[in-house]
Amino acid sequence: MAGQLDPTDITEAERAQIEAIRGSAWARYGYRDVLPPRGLTIDGRPALTGTDPRDVGRYVVFTVRDPLGGEHDEPHGLRLARQFGPAREVGATGLFQVYTADMDGTAVTVVATGSGSPELELALVEIMDHSDAEVLVYFGTAAGLHPFVSPGQVVISSGVVREEGMTKAYVDTSFPAAPSYDVVAALVSGAESAEVPYRVGLTRSTDSDPLGNGRPSVGGYFQRSHADVLDYWIRAGVLCNDREASAVVTLGTLFGRRTGVVVGVTDNFPSGKTLMVGAGMENAAETLVAGLRELSRMDATKRAHGRQYWSPALAADS
Repeated sequence: MAGQLDPTDITEAERAQIEAIRGSAWARYGYRDVLPPRGLTIDGRPALTGTDPRDVGRYVVFTVRDPLGGEHDEPHGLRLARQFGPAREVGATGLFQVYTADMDGTAVTVVATGSGSPELELALVEIMDHSDAEVLVYFGTAAGLHPFVSPGQVVISSGVVREEGMTKAYVDTSFPAAPSYDVVAALVSGAESAEVPYRVGLTRSTDSDPLGNGRPSVGGYFQRSHADVLDYWIRAGVLCNDREASAVVTLGTLFGRRTGVVVGVTDNFPSGKTLMVGAGMENAAETLVAGLRELSRMDATKRAHGRQYWSPALAADS
């Protein structure tokens, strides 16, 4: 699990030790007795997602309600959830819409959110704090950056540049946002089986959409430092930009979940390829669905062999 302890495999003594280390500062906190340690609730449910934790699946997909992903006749989250199998709404608030689908006996939950890392944090914290979710995947649109990335392609992240601010509240920026190796492998298998054009490599999450992507803001506002943004990351080999993937990967990894990222590329302005609304999203959705089906098979193989980690050798022995 990408070097992380599997929360389902550690012993109760190990779990207690981890919680004691992480909770040592909280135990001495002067406001501990007046603050809810697991967040706000309404009628016994997490307040912001509105879900019953029992309705949250083992695999959870976080996806932004994004007009760049194209328009459809039904809510974005529901449309995505139905591609896994029969789906039902399990939470709806002013911030989030949550759906759970039956993927051949494996529950997959789709959380539709607003844009940006801080909003993703709200859903991530509630899902991880109140449910048994094991795998967290970010699915969305991305702006192509490297010259060989084109609109319509799928990008599967092997690492995310943490250039947004929310995760800095949790851990120093030297902490890597590295998706789990088995989730990456499953998504690559999904892209291959779906026969879609895809790339695997480094991606980047930033807070500012215009200036963070080297475009002027209101009234042409632009500083000299902004003019270096695109070339800097192109030289570093980063494939594309988004605003949310870093949140899912960083927080998921910190709290022992496996993580992944799959995005559809809608443009590549540095290469002169302007916005194509919805480009890459069907390809990315096919990759996601096929990839999580493959991950479910990989997990079943791992359990059958009594292993904590999946490896190609296990597949060969099946």
